[in-house]
Amino acid sequence: MARKKILWLCSWYPGMTEPFNGDFIQRHARAAALYNDIHVIHVIGDSTGRVTTITKEMHREEGLTEQLVYYPRTTSFWGKITSNYRWYFLLKQAIRKYLVEQKKPDLTHVHIPYKAAMAGNWLRKKYKVPYVLTEHWGIYNDVEKLNYVGRSSFFKRFMHTAFTEAKACISVSEYLAAGVRKLVAPVEFSIIPNATDTRLFYYKEKKEGRFLFIHVSNMVPLKNAEGILRAFKLLLQKGIEASLLMVGNPDYTLPQFAESMGFTPEQVRFTGEIPYADVASHMQAADCLLVYSNIENSPCVIGEALCCGLPVIATEVGGIPELVDQSNALLTPPGDDAALAANMQVMLLNNKRYDRPGIATKAAQQFSYEVVGKLFDDIYEKAVN
Repeated sequence: MARKKILWLCSWYPGMTEPFNGDFIQRHARAAALYNDIHVIHVIGDSTGRVTTITKEMHREEGLTEQLVYYPRTTSFWGKITSNYRWYFLLKQAIRKYLVEQKKPDLTHVHIPYKAAMAGNWLRKKYKVPYVLTEHWGIYNDVEKLNYVGRSSFFKRFMHTAFTEAKACISVSEYLAAGVRKLVAPVEFSIIPNATDTRLFYYKEKKEGRFLFIHVSNMVPLKNAEGILRAFKLLLQKGIEASLLMVGNPDYTLPQFAESMGFTPEQVRFTGEIPYADVASHMQAADCLLVYSNIENSPCVIGEALCCGLPVIATEVGGIPELVDQSNALLTPPGDDAALAANMQVMLLNNKRYDRPGIATKAAQQFSYEVVGKLFDDIYEKAVN
């Protein structure tokens, strides 16, 4: 099958000012680039002062081009208004340049419809280029404070148009797709999971030692990292020896909280934000991943852990139950510290029953770049033809 030219318009994407913003979309891009020529355009307004003038970056690897445009913006009322116009102007300018240099793409792929679908619809109307759409944004529930229901009528009309005009709609979970169908429009969805780089995340036999739980997140309140620390304290109070590694903590508040609970450095350790490859190494050295979120769409860390052969304890919320089963996970209610501690004890006592090489093999067949990229290619083929 011939490679197609696919233009990706992304509302979120990692760059020099926000290195982790939508990194899961970048992994989708790398997966899709195995089968098609992917050109990403992402425009970023920066209010931190790091960007003082319009700055452009171009990154190229096999099958993938990433075109990033940065511009300075302010957080004042008028600054926000003018920023939206400037963002759209720079996005259309970058698209026109692409059309001159690369000619018309076979298809546009919009990631996060708000606001990139604006340009996707412009291309559809002006140049007759259809678009497909992937939604990653977890606002279609009643847990997220700034959820879809509380948004403006303009926002809702925009989103309805974005979904109904798309040639195909994609989600990383059936949970998110159901939320869109209920609140926005009754459109059909294809489910394509978040992709895992199995060159980094793969099974590696763990060395003997103290049982190690690992938690990986940005540790915002929805991740309930404090609840993990409370549950771990309950576990240790039963006379059980174990350690907990917290990966990704961005500030000092959680380490202070852990210190106030009397944990020793051997019991609880924080790494802060670390490179992606180091996350894989820590997972390979652990015994169990902990996810204790109040709500989730489809956490990348679960796929990454499973590709390392790591069993998971996670909350039974959102799209998490779609990712795991009894062979690789234990599910627990959100916000129930005692239940989490109990599951941690069960996992610790029964960890040997989990077939870690088998978990890794099965996960690679679901989350690898090769598998995910082929799913995108099948949708592109149908949309183009």
